Amino acid sequence: MKNQRIKRTALMLLLAGLFPVVSCNKEYINPSAASVPSVTTSPDALMTLCAGLQRRFTIGRQSPLYCAPIGGAYSVYALYTLNIGNTTEKELETGKGAITLNNSVVTQMWTQCLLTRVEAETVLDNLNVAADAGDKVGLKAYASIFYALSMGTLVQFYEQIPLVTEDNAAFSPRAEALKKAIALLEAVDADLTTTAPSTKFLGKVPPGIDVKNTVKALLARYYNIQSMITGTYDPAIGNKAIASAAAASRLIKSEFRFSTATTNPLGEWNFTVNVFGAIDSTLGLRNGLAPVPAATDPRVGFYISRTGPTTYPLKAFALNTTANYPVYLPGEMDLIAAENYARQNMFPQAKTALDIVRTKTTDIYGIGAAQPAYSGAMTQPALLTDIYKQRRLELFLCGQELEDSRRFGRPGPNQPGEERNRNFYPYPLIERDNNPVTPPDPAI
Repeated sequence: MKNQRIKRTALMLLLAGLFPVVSCNKEYINPSAASVPSVTTSPDALMTLCAGLQRRFTIGRQSPLYCAPIGGAYSVYALYTLNIGNTTEKELETGKGAITLNNSVVTQMWTQCLLTRVEAETVLDNLNVAADAGDKVGLKAYASIFYALSMGTLVQFYEQIPLVTEDNAAFSPRAEALKKAIALLEAVDADLTTTAPSTKFLGKVPPGIDVKNTVKALLARYYNIQSMITGTYDPAIGNKAIASAAAASRLIKSEFRFSTATTNPLGEWNFTVNVFGAIDSTLGLRNGLAPVPAATDPRVGFYISRTGPTTYPLKAFALNTTANYPVYLPGEMDLIAAENYARQNMFPQAKTALDIVRTKTTDIYGIGAAQPAYSGAMTQPALLTDIYKQRRLELFLCGQELEDSRRFGRPGPNQPGEERNRNFYPYPLIERDNNPVTPPDPAI
């Protein structure tokens, strides 16, 4: 009875457009111009719901676009909290047992990703209402992208995730959650080879996301994670990551766009509220990975500035409230290829892909390393170490830092030379209070 009362109350708040406070509700429909009864019967209403997916995922401090980059960067000691009164961020900075079960980043990342998934499933479950092929593939692609982004985010921070939306939902290993997200992307990737989203659909959703290239890039990203998710490398999946990375354009931007009306949450809390900054001039890189001096790598100056002896405000995609944020970066695709070639002991190919990132002086976002070509040992450990370093410098504040640290076998919490302060996040208190089958929290 207690669970049902809490869920009914949360639903009322959600439908009123207030701050969401519940993790998973099977009745939830995103409040929007579409009425609840019409959402599943009208193509236009489904398009409106698709537009709402992006808003939920990107707008506000509760959004995954705030929580994942902040959580990832804090987890690898890349950020510093400027005001210790911001207890949520300070807990993440300290990590380990300091992260409480009601930490708002832990809670809201979980809540908003699961709600995004519910809304994406609503679209995917009702594609038959769209008679036009272009409308249908647009709906399917957009919903699949945000389903994958939401579950792909949770996979990187939590060991287990509920895959169904119901009372007392069972939890599944994160590998299963990732597998389902990839399956949706694979299905729509096949559709997009013959059918493009309609002009009508593209006019109904926010501009900025290039659907076809985003699907390819997300497949590359999540194949890359999947290839090592069991702890043993799977070369067949790694080859899929290489192929998808090659297919994602380096010359077309795909980004979340912001304005004075719909603001960038990272920019708001960096520029306006001044909550955090980079921990040091080398983005927190440790154990000999930092560029020396930092100024020799232009990416440091691209991502941060220096306003005092120990003060490093963020720039680039967190510069201000209207800064756009990329869904993927060109360098990410090349580093995915380099990593998988290295794991397969294809060292010349790994070096070629790695050098694309090391030697480029700019890209469509203005990111350039301007470094000499790789000259280290042609061994798997040496190449993977440099690939990890390049990911930290190239993809700063991308939300993938914690997953990267684990996948590359960097020193974990309480190990000599530790480079991360958690392995996985604890499950939010709101989930534990409402779901009796919530697993025990993972070890720090």
